[in-house]
Amino acid sequence: MEKQTRTHVFFVAVSLFILTSALWLASCSNIKKQSWNDSEVINPKYREFAGAADSYLTESGFQGAVLIGRGDKIVFAKGYGVCDVKAAAPEKVPIGINSTFEAGSISKQMTAAAVMQLVEKKKLAVDDKISKFFSDFEAGDKITIEMLLNMRSGLTDHINSADEFFPKNIYRHIEVNQMACKPVDKNLVLTYLSEAPLLAEPDSTYFYCNTNYYLLASIIEQVSGMSYSEYIQKNIFARCGMNHSNLEFQKTDTRGYDYKGRYYSIPAALALGCGDVNSNVTDLFKWNILFTSGKVVKKKTFQKMIDSESYGYGVYRHDDSIFHAGVTNVFNSYDGYYFDGKVSVIVLCNCPVVKINATSVARNLYKLYEENNN
Repeated sequence: MEKQTRTHVFFVAVSLFILTSALWLASCSNIKKQSWNDSEVINPKYREFAGAADSYLTESGFQGAVLIGRGDKIVFAKGYGVCDVKAAAPEKVPIGINSTFEAGSISKQMTAAAVMQLVEKKKLAVDDKISKFFSDFEAGDKITIEMLLNMRSGLTDHINSADEFFPKNIYRHIEVNQMACKPVDKNLVLTYLSEAPLLAEPDSTYFYCNTNYYLLASIIEQVSGMSYSEYIQKNIFARCGMNHSNLEFQKTDTRGYDYKGRYYSIPAALALGCGDVNSNVTDLFKWNILFTSGKVVKKKTFQKMIDSESYGYGVYRHDDSIFHAGVTNVFNSYDGYYFDGKVSVIVLCNCPVVKINATSVARNLYKLYEENNN
């Protein structure tokens, strides 16, 4: 009799697990079609937290949009400030939860996922040498795709260390065009790749470098036969229902300004694959859910991507969370996902990081969430 009882309990537990898993997978599929048109979202179950979060953001003078979600449900989402502080009074549009911002380096996790989609299709392998794709690059035989993915290539950063990557006259040309919001030649990075010095021997150390993801985007184009923009639109944005996101230079609902009141963006030709996604908090919420649940890449592939104590493939890993921040000239952002509780914390700001730090705001919001839900 006791054995039968234990068997029955086990059967019930397994059945509940299967049912719960099925419901979660179904909700993940439905999230793609979800839309939120309200100015703010407050889940009644978390009203106390929402009040605390709103007070914190208001009192700190926050400018931007935030979203905290649990599973596939939004806990709290709201915009603060206006899309463009320099707009004429009648045109000062309040920031909403669907307002788009430059997401910066949050783009990298999407580039990494795109690469791994191609790996799943056996169109490339993470141990491929990049000389296979850049035959004129002298160090290409020493560097693999995996080294690009996990920031261990030893390459010089063409954005953060542009004065070392490019000759002086080219660096100056980029500076002038950037401040004037003008484009630069799309082949600049590849043209000067071989001339840029390696900062370290490949695979000897971790070093955060945008050039890694620029090259990955170029590899995606070569392997898929599509432009990077077309590939991401079809295989990331459309797959996740990210209907507000784009990869178009300066196409955002919001604008940011530096301490001198200037608006300018990183030229699109330099941001390829490493910082060119424009998005909003609701689209990034969809991304978090579908990416972590095996809907963008297989679950086994996803686990490989986050199998790190520091930087995996396009994401940082810390304890039970993955995250990435993004900093462009006059925007900064943060997207984090905590596996324990399936909690998303997304913060997008249309101002420089020295004015409001999205990472600090996100961590304070998560702390408030934990304090109000334990």
